[in-house]
Amino acid sequence: MRASDWLKIAPTYLKHLGKLPLKHMLYMTKRLKYENPHLHNGQIRINTFFPPIPSPSFERFFENLIERKRVPCSTYIAVTENCPYKCPHCSYGSHVSGELDTEQTLDIIKQLKDLGTVIIGFTGGEPLLRKDIVQLVEAANDEASSVLFTTGFNLDENLCKKFADAHLGCLTIGIESQNADIHDEVRGSKGSFEQAVKSIKMSLDAGLYTAISTVGTREKFVDGTLEQLAILATENGVHEFRILEPIPTGSMQGQDDEILTPQESKQLADFHKNWNAKRKGPAVACFAYLESDEMFGCGAGFHHLYIDAAGNVCPCDLTPLSFGNVTQQPLTEIWKKMGESFDRPRQGCFMKEICNKINCGEENVELPLTVEQSVKLCCSDKKQTPLPKIYENIYTKEPK
Repeated sequence: MRASDWLKIAPTYLKHLGKLPLKHMLYMTKRLKYENPHLHNGQIRINTFFPPIPSPSFERFFENLIERKRVPCSTYIAVTENCPYKCPHCSYGSHVSGELDTEQTLDIIKQLKDLGTVIIGFTGGEPLLRKDIVQLVEAANDEASSVLFTTGFNLDENLCKKFADAHLGCLTIGIESQNADIHDEVRGSKGSFEQAVKSIKMSLDAGLYTAISTVGTREKFVDGTLEQLAILATENGVHEFRILEPIPTGSMQGQDDEILTPQESKQLADFHKNWNAKRKGPAVACFAYLESDEMFGCGAGFHHLYIDAAGNVCPCDLTPLSFGNVTQQPLTEIWKKMGESFDRPRQGCFMKEICNKINCGEENVELPLTVEQSVKLCCSDKKQTPLPKIYENIYTKEPK
């Protein structure tokens, strides 16, 4: 981080000094050298793993840490199953059908904030197909920071302005290649690349914090696609470049060969570190680094939560295990039930470890698994791993 960034963060940082173990604060300070924060609308943005600094959501984030609470700090809601594209890597593929109405979704947002959630992501399907999407974003933003994940479909200048007025925290546009033909082939639709690039410009022109995202397959790393996408983001003035690891779930269910080896994951993590060290272009936020053992590890079911379009509550958007449905039970009860299986953060991606047990050799298993199946699977795979490094100096005793 630059000295100017430290000066902007310092007041918030010093305000909480002494409330967390010194070892933790020093470790976090050391890790920040691998980030490339941006100043946007008077707030520091490290990346979308963290709320903006300063903000009410960041204060809630710190309060959760100080109190050592098991809280779904980030929760993604699939507000629709519908999408105009047919991407082969879609994590929502094979999920049960359904769509919650406006009143139900607003109630979920309220319940999440009552639980202490600080980042609410809107995903799908394609969330821009929802006519009430601006209303949902607006409901999230008084106490939490919001992120909207889109292909750019249906986005126009007027909608971008409405998102800005609703204080959308980040608009994230998925791009699968810098090559228009390859991107369009993945989406299954001609012109989808052009729309995605137009969406970047419209988002930035509206003053929104803007990110692009892609699935970091081994092919994209080997053929230089990740580097080219980072350059595309730089040339277009994008603030952040999110890189997800491929996980065999949804439409990729059963494709266990897509899982990166530990060495390949390390290469992605190094890409995060090396790009950010340049201190130019977008902040790279690579899950292979941010969810590594040296950082936050796997927070599925502990600090992360996912609710699908039918209301099923899962540990994360890539782990299709249901612990209840918000249309039938209060979220607090489901979260407490989930805590029996996810009582602490862990090293290693949970879904990577259990993905071969989800489909059990069958094709097109309906997702998510039932509550009974999910609990049984978690019990059969119950094991304690060392705490990820971020938590090592915080949880000297078991989290609440």
